[in-house]
Amino acid sequence: MRSLAELKKEADEMQLKIRKLLLGKNSFEEGIADKLTTIATITTLREQLVKIQKEIRIRFPDAE
Repeated sequence: MRSLAELKKEADEMQLKIRKLLLGKNSFEEGIADKLTTIATITTLREQLVKIQKEIRIRFPDAE
């Protein structure tokens, strides 16, 4: 089982990846396929993030 610190670190890393994708992909030069790929990646990362945050809430209810 992962510790609270490990789960929080993983969640923070995913949030950073999502932020980078959102901020770095606002170019008008990329095509629709690239935008769809970015959206799919962000959706997958958000789903993983939700799972980690749920695990934190369940396993560590007293944490932030």
